[in-house]
Amino acid sequence: MQSAEQNRRQIWLNRFWSMWPQAPIGTAVILAGILNIVDGLRYPAVDLAGLEPLLKLDDSLWTLGSGSQIVLGGLLIMVGIGLLWRLSVAWSFAVVIMTITVGVNLIQEKWQFSLFLPGVVLLAALAFRKKFNRRATGANLVFSLASMIAVTAYGSFGSLLLGRGFEPKISDIATSFYFTVVTLSTVGYGSTTPATLEARLFVVSLIVVGLSIVATITASVIGPALSGELTRIFQPEEKKMKPSNHVILAGDGPISTNAAIELTEKGIPFIQILSPGATSSTPADQIIRGNPCEESILTDAGIQSARLVIAAQQDDGQNAFISLVAKDLKEDISVLAIANSVSAIARLKLARADLVFAPNALGGRIMVDLVMGKEISEDHRDLIEGI
Repeated sequence: MQSAEQNRRQIWLNRFWSMWPQAPIGTAVILAGILNIVDGLRYPAVDLAGLEPLLKLDDSLWTLGSGSQIVLGGLLIMVGIGLLWRLSVAWSFAVVIMTITVGVNLIQEKWQFSLFLPGVVLLAALAFRKKFNRRATGANLVFSLASMIAVTAYGSFGSLLLGRGFEPKISDIATSFYFTVVTLSTVGYGSTTPATLEARLFVVSLIVVGLSIVATITASVIGPALSGELTRIFQPEEKKMKPSNHVILAGDGPISTNAAIELTEKGIPFIQILSPGATSSTPADQIIRGNPCEESILTDAGIQSARLVIAAQQDDGQNAFISLVAKDLKEDISVLAIANSVSAIARLKLARADLVFAPNALGGRIMVDLVMGKEISEDHRDLIEGI
């Protein structure tokens, strides 16, 4: 009974660590977005008479509330969902948007939960930066497109509502859209300028939010694509063929070294993950340097097209974590985990390893069989010399 209880605890512990820290941070970001939307909708009504806006849109302006908070809240909910999947692009957008959110709340002197929660989550996101390393081209495009649509809608609708605060006044959606695009592109033709204090403050918020999002899109989407294209042009000799249906051998100890030799002799395609200072007889184009416990390293090793991962580190805890991360990245991947001690076999099975192998224990049994004069398989006779 005690063993079953320990197994259940270990299962829940493994599940907890597999969701840490993306689940609490992503949930907190979503909550911060909801709070900012609610707070924005409850924002006190503006004295419209002083702004001279389009009179027929009075109710719409009151419904819009604090427009910047509502837009930022919606974006926070979107990136919070991305953080739950540990997307690196979601982390980039989250840091930018939470920084702006904190700034907006400070300017409006809102010393409440809608300020402190994004501030705390921002610090947590910065502290756990390396955990959000999952890359997906489709996600980058979705986040970028949604962010640009949101900030363009904010600029177009806001400038239309405050239309009489501009010179000349903005009285139609086409003109407000044109003004927003010109402002975000930093062209600034000067054909339309804010004439009132409120309109100028609105334009400042549009520029800050818009340029921050454009910069994030450039850094997370355009930058990597441009860098990869330049590398392909100027360093074509370093281009590698992507492996397929291969084995990922994670480890640089004696067991993994011998496994690499056997895989090479048997003609089995594999990629070996080694620590930066480790040496190996494996060809350089089959080696990835880094920590195999990190998602980005397993991704670089081609886990999405691999058929098997061998967790062969000399630490059982690392092998368990490699198994969890591998299964998280690709649910149907097969994992063979090396147990350096018999007691680790059960824990590695709880870490979702499909097969657990304890070579040290097996070697001890074979040695005792030799002592007892038992026959050893012909396949292993080349490893035994003498009578």
